[in-house]
Amino acid sequence: MKKGTEKWMGALSTLLAVLAVACVTMRLPDGISQNTAVAAAGFILPCGAAEEYISAEEQDDTVGSSSAPSSRDSSSAPSAQSSSSQASSTPSSAPSAGSGKSDSLPSDVEEMCINTGGNKYENFYVKNSNQHHSVDIGEELAKRPDVKIQKNGKPQVLIYHTHTTEAFEGVTRTTDKTQSVCAVGDEIAKQLQAVGIGVVHDTTYHDYPVYNGSYSRSLVTMQKLLKQYPSIQVTIDLHRDAMTRSDGTRLKPTAVVDGKKAAQVMIISGCDDNGDLGFPDWEYNFRLAVRLQKSMADLYPNLARPLNFCARRYNENVTHGSLLVEIGTHANTLEESVYGGELFGKALAKTLSQLT
Repeated sequence: MKKGTEKWMGALSTLLAVLAVACVTMRLPDGISQNTAVAAAGFILPCGAAEEYISAEEQDDTVGSSSAPSSRDSSSAPSAQSSSSQASSTPSSAPSAGSGKSDSLPSDVEEMCINTGGNKYENFYVKNSNQHHSVDIGEELAKRPDVKIQKNGKPQVLIYHTHTTEAFEGVTRTTDKTQSVCAVGDEIAKQLQAVGIGVVHDTTYHDYPVYNGSYSRSLVTMQKLLKQYPSIQVTIDLHRDAMTRSDGTRLKPTAVVDGKKAAQVMIISGCDDNGDLGFPDWEYNFRLAVRLQKSMADLYPNLARPLNFCARRYNENVTHGSLLVEIGTHANTLEESVYGGELFGKALAKTLSQLT
């Protein structure tokens, strides 16, 4: 289908959806609000690829560094609790400790389901932005990841946050860990523990009070915990994304699972595309990533955005089971993101339970 036709069809779909909501609203009894009508109609744009948006670019400040950086600022947490912000910002003061909740969809937010883009394999997509590396997804799925999970009470998974103050709609950065990506990490840990997989969830501040150098500081934390718990097989750097159109409209990637809205999930698996990142074993992480992507697609269709296979490192060179995961954006609610974390956690638990 040509791009012009795709855009025309997308516009027509949106118009039809708006008309449907209007019809529902006009037929409602007196006393029921239009917001209720919109919610009842499940107003999410049709699934597909999100075109023409700017995504928050993660600043991978460990690229080219072969040794552990200084641990300055990595362990001095402020008295309040934290979560991180858009990667493009450099905070100079404490993030807000507000609730991050929103009662209705703001006018500058576009809600959609992003479930296509890149190369399709069976029921999921992989977006390969590397110039020198192509992958056979079926071949990688057939290979066992270099991960061996033992349900023996010892930690097998590390969840941490390079951008610990990232939060969601209403307050996109906060020092309240009950409102930030830390709350999502807690939910993932809960799902792993429910099947007997030991977890360490570290909530050390890496982007506060200084944002620049977050990856260098999270690397120090990561290496310290791997030394403290040598049984750890998998590390998850958990973030929330930020997607904005050129006109300032924020994108809200959402899937409906069991009648409830969940923030969509994106896995980022890095590649040493030019051979200059000091990341020769990237294939092992990718092997785990595609298994996890398939588990999400099998269990919860539309939960996962296309897997992002890109020429970045993001501290994934430290182990053979390291991934960066984005759950929701700055337009998703905390409730949607925690639910997305629950579903992702269940898919992760299933994937790892097959690697014992």
